[in-house]
Amino acid sequence: MTSRYLEIRPDNIPSDGVISFKNGFPVLQFTIAAQQGILDPRTIRICGDMRIFSDNASPTPTPVQAADDPKVMMDNRLGVFALWDQLIIRNGRSKMICESIRNYNKYMNSYLGVSSSRQDLMGHLESTCLTMPNRNAFATATVVNNAAGTQVKPFSCHLPSGFLSGGNMVNLLPSAFGALEIEIHLAPDSNVLFSSNGSLNAPTTDISNAHYRLSNVKLTCEVQDIPVDQMSQMMSQTEGAYEYNTITSLYTSINTSNAQLQYNLSLKNVQSAFVTFAPSTHINTLQHNGLATTYPGKDTTGAIAKLNRIQFLRGGQKYPMDFDVTTNNSTDSQTTVSDPQVVKQFVESIIPEYQLDRTSVSYTNVNRAYDLSNTGVATNYTLQPDGGALFGVGVRYSQFNSGQDFSDQQWGLSIESDIAGDSPQSVYIFIKSKATLMWNQGGVQIMQ
Repeated sequence: MTSRYLEIRPDNIPSDGVISFKNGFPVLQFTIAAQQGILDPRTIRICGDMRIFSDNASPTPTPVQAADDPKVMMDNRLGVFALWDQLIIRNGRSKMICESIRNYNKYMNSYLGVSSSRQDLMGHLESTCLTMPNRNAFATATVVNNAAGTQVKPFSCHLPSGFLSGGNMVNLLPSAFGALEIEIHLAPDSNVLFSSNGSLNAPTTDISNAHYRLSNVKLTCEVQDIPVDQMSQMMSQTEGAYEYNTITSLYTSINTSNAQLQYNLSLKNVQSAFVTFAPSTHINTLQHNGLATTYPGKDTTGAIAKLNRIQFLRGGQKYPMDFDVTTNNSTDSQTTVSDPQVVKQFVESIIPEYQLDRTSVSYTNVNRAYDLSNTGVATNYTLQPDGGALFGVGVRYSQFNSGQDFSDQQWGLSIESDIAGDSPQSVYIFIKSKATLMWNQGGVQIMQ
């Protein structure tokens, strides 16, 4: 088969070609039209140029400068992934959803930290996705602009997801699967950007209207032409099925030392689950990095909480471990290294150990030697090395890709900690499960 490389503009691009959440364009939508070809979803890339400004002055906003104090920052591990708040993949004919991942940027922070090495983050991922393991280097390379604000930061990022990364080829013939739609919801500026020292104002700088802008946005992909001698066979393919792992995202909050989370997942093939945290006061505010993967906060002082006991439950019973995970907090309050059992389970819940050949997880970013205040001191959570603080709790259910049935049993998580009252902590829950997508000329159906 011969291949064609397509460049597709967004369906809803504004007249000036500049896309900005602050200025009223929160959604990007692309359509890979039905055609005589086979799409490899792994080749899909979102390309464009990014610029960051410290205000929204008209007609020319002020670019971020190195001398500004406070400085505008982004999460350096995420790079351009910080902008993607939700990823939705649809069948173009029926408009039925093939996959939807909410809090996609929060998920990617854990995924990139576990699956990418330090060299990845400063090498090919820096070139394509604008990531960087060091915050100061990231500020210089990506955030700071020239005085005219004309220096763009080009990117060409992939979209890790089950449907797009599962290795399934998509038949784009109108009589088969047909067109494919990619929809990306942009994250608010206040959750993408944050102040370098927690202050929004200085004598000469006000970053309360800091925002990002995208231009020259396009989707690129590779489509293989169908040879003439195979056309009749491909046209007769009016139904089929794809199998892939997908992510179900849930959000809640806790505000107690004995948190009990219970959900009816209605999923039959759950592979793993992991949970990340953030103080609720850090979300959608330029004073904090709302996308950081830190320990939950103990109270309003910035101290991090100690998780003393963790239990994963199925139907109210401990499962798959029939014992409590009691962390090293319970015996030594001065220990700063995170509990190795918790770290191992968290990593395994994202990438199974036998598949993990590179990672940036280390004692330098998985520790308790930081606080949740953004004051510029060395213990600031935004200054942690190797990409920033990286923490979560997780569990793997699948040993041989068989998964666990939660269709008629509640999924649960119990956490005992020293979280004080009046300090709500946001909890992001990501459930990885195996899904089967069946399609025909009438549409698609997902079985999980």
